[in-house]
Amino acid sequence: MLIALFSLAAAVQAAPGANTPYWQQSVRYEIHASLNELTGVLSGTQRVVYVNHSPDALDRISFHLHLNAFRPGSRWADADSVERRRRFNDLKDPDFAFNHVRNVRIMGQPATAIYPYAPDSTIVRFLLPAVLAPGDSMVVDLDWDARPSTVPRRQGRRGRHFDFAQWYPKVVVYDKHGWAEHPLYPGGEFYGEFATYLVDLDVAEDQVLGATGVPICGDPGWERVNQVPDRPVQYQRDFYPNAPACAAVNPTAPAPGRKRVVWYAEQVHHFALSMTPDYKYEGSAWGKVAIHVLYRPGDEATWGHGIATSRTAKALEWLDGFFGPFEWPQMTNLHRIEGGGTEFPMMVHNGSASQGLIVHEVGHNYVMGILANNEWREGWLDEGFTSFQESLFEEAQHPGTDGFLQTEGFLTGMDLDGIGEPASLPGEDYRDFTSYNIAIYSRGEQFFHELRYVVGDETLHRIMRTFYDRWKLKHVDEAGFRSVAEEVSGMDLSTLMAQQLHGNALVDYAVGRVTTSSATPCGDVVPCAPYTTKVEVIRKGEGRLPVEVWVIGESDTAVVRTDGLAGREWVSVETRSPPKQVLLDPRLRTRDWNMLNNSWRRGFLGIVSREPKRERYIDTWFSERSARDHRTEGWMPAAWYNDAGGITLGLRTRENYFGRFEENQSLLSYGTGWQSDKAFKVKDQDFMVRAKNPTWLRSPGLSQTLEAYNVEGRFGGRLAVERTRRDHLSFGPTTTFGLGLTWLQPDDFRYLDPGYYDNAGTVELAITGSTKDRRGAWTLGTRTSLAGGIAYNRLGLNFATARTELDPFYGRFTLETTAHRDLGTRWGVGLRFYGGVSTSGDNAVKQRQIYLSGADPLEQFSNPFLRSRGALLLRPD
Repeated sequence: MLIALFSLAAAVQAAPGANTPYWQQSVRYEIHASLNELTGVLSGTQRVVYVNHSPDALDRISFHLHLNAFRPGSRWADADSVERRRRFNDLKDPDFAFNHVRNVRIMGQPATAIYPYAPDSTIVRFLLPAVLAPGDSMVVDLDWDARPSTVPRRQGRRGRHFDFAQWYPKVVVYDKHGWAEHPLYPGGEFYGEFATYLVDLDVAEDQVLGATGVPICGDPGWERVNQVPDRPVQYQRDFYPNAPACAAVNPTAPAPGRKRVVWYAEQVHHFALSMTPDYKYEGSAWGKVAIHVLYRPGDEATWGHGIATSRTAKALEWLDGFFGPFEWPQMTNLHRIEGGGTEFPMMVHNGSASQGLIVHEVGHNYVMGILANNEWREGWLDEGFTSFQESLFEEAQHPGTDGFLQTEGFLTGMDLDGIGEPASLPGEDYRDFTSYNIAIYSRGEQFFHELRYVVGDETLHRIMRTFYDRWKLKHVDEAGFRSVAEEVSGMDLSTLMAQQLHGNALVDYAVGRVTTSSATPCGDVVPCAPYTTKVEVIRKGEGRLPVEVWVIGESDTAVVRTDGLAGREWVSVETRSPPKQVLLDPRLRTRDWNMLNNSWRRGFLGIVSREPKRERYIDTWFSERSARDHRTEGWMPAAWYNDAGGITLGLRTRENYFGRFEENQSLLSYGTGWQSDKAFKVKDQDFMVRAKNPTWLRSPGLSQTLEAYNVEGRFGGRLAVERTRRDHLSFGPTTTFGLGLTWLQPDDFRYLDPGYYDNAGTVELAITGSTKDRRGAWTLGTRTSLAGGIAYNRLGLNFATARTELDPFYGRFTLETTAHRDLGTRWGVGLRFYGGVSTSGDNAVKQRQIYLSGADPLEQFSNPFLRSRGALLLRPD
């Protein structure tokens, strides 16, 4: 009876702004279901009317059984286990989820289930009794049951609270790529056919429900728990003129203590619901859109008193202004079991009522819901897009906020380390779930920020409105978005999309040659720009983006933009006052990783400098500043004590760029002899200099250090390189391998403890390795060193302690293992095991023997509190 009420859409729809015909399948669901709260099982019958609008003849149909992901043996559970999360693989009955189908009839004929990804059963396939030709329709009838898991993840159950985010057998999309049969993985979300849903639910009488669609029949329980009784509930029962009469749906009366609620929705690609008798209700509206908020006892201060309703309305107001009018009759915002948030058509399941979360999840109703993309194939077009509009909302609410810069440095750092991944990969192709989140959320958002930078704010706004208007209630993809963006902007965006979506090339532009000239001075009447500055822009990286060239004059600033494609390009900039400075990309819109070569300025007496600005500050021993667009330089006075030099006064400076480059350090110190209790009071000037990670030696995961020193009776130097590798961001080991060459020569034994030092110099080559890994609650680490060196005697010193039997050649191997566990937030426990062996035994030079403490004199050398006799941490007291 219901099927006769459905009107079928045209077989081929008008193409959205393209010559290639666009089509999408037509699906109608009629679902009758009853919830058994004791078992947690929702079961019932389902009829699907499927119309083939594609140009292809179909020989099969497939369904998603999403709840089967949340049980042992699924691809989701196995992917979790690989990443050391045992959320579902260890669940026992009745805690795991399931979704079963049976008694399947297609075209009136029995059908046998095929599970193409067995043992994973999140996809079930059925062969058709007869080929479904283009334009033909068929009916699929089936029985099913569904149970959420007690461990929540986008679904769940706890007591009488049920979040049925995925629950019914859902038709797999058939699009231009074919059947989108795809098991459910942690990385990637959902993809569905736009459909009409009629859902008849039989539940306990006191249940309070929220769902996709509108309740055309029955009582969802809102009136009973309405916290604002003077505001009538807006059910929107008459919104859909094609909705069937209640008597036509199911004339059977519910059993005592039960009720029937019938929901109806059109042009949505999923149907979600949630229920608990504990829900409290508040209603509101934004224009013609009804707002329903359901929250739990104890949420009054954060959800109630109009907080969640007003924030939901604010989100709809912002999103309507950004995209266009909301296409559906209502928005339900409810507090689910799990934290975080997940979006569904006309509905968001949220773990809190924060404004940012509401804007993000309601935003998905426009991007993913109304503009429906394949979320596991192109997650950036869903999560990245939504994160972008959320950051624009924050900019509008808090002027001065820059959403682009909030993640720019982090993403650039990942690319410098060689661990960044493009935003365009299918969800399961990322190396881990953390990489997936970073790529599709943060890097996807960054793409839209780059697009905004390239086309400008006004054009971006027109792109968004046009894209929404042309593609609403359709399946969208990168090609469709690019077509609209290029049409509206009049620009070729192929390079931008290729590099910003499908790659992660590093960007590095530099100021080359600069020439300035002045024409005839301006008169009093005719306005002119007499000063011309020609700037050579050099592209030193693979990344290509338009680059702003700023010329700052004495009284004005002029900005031009080059497309940034050429290896070298000259631009001319005119100012009304003499030019003093040239800057490339000072707003950091290109994610230029090396801003140290982006400046030119004319200083005192016309002296030209290419050195970027420095930020000088008073440093501390334990913290250090860093900046994205300039060097930082910390100055710190220091003082320490040792027996020979007494109170030693020092001045340390250290530089930093981007927290990873130009980590240079220098130390000048003077031993005053004050308070020394020795007969000799050494007064000596010392120095130590270190250069670390120059930008010109940048290599992913590689660190380089060069040191030279003459400090407290020792001089020498050190050259070291280290490479760090991480295969995964949230699990697995972090491994470091290093190679170091160290020279240390004692020259004043008044500073040295003869128990730790012989009168000999050493030159040592060492290979080092370390790993650090988290296993459950414990963080485990290992560190090894294999070294060999030469010890040479140096005779004739006043306090010589040389031993004639020293072995001139030595080798040494050390191994250290550590284990640490946090005990709450303030305490922890740690274990450390250390051992080593020396090829020369007691004949090795003392400073290279193996010490039971595990810290030899060379390792203590950099610390003034451990370095020399009588130092703070070496005193008997």
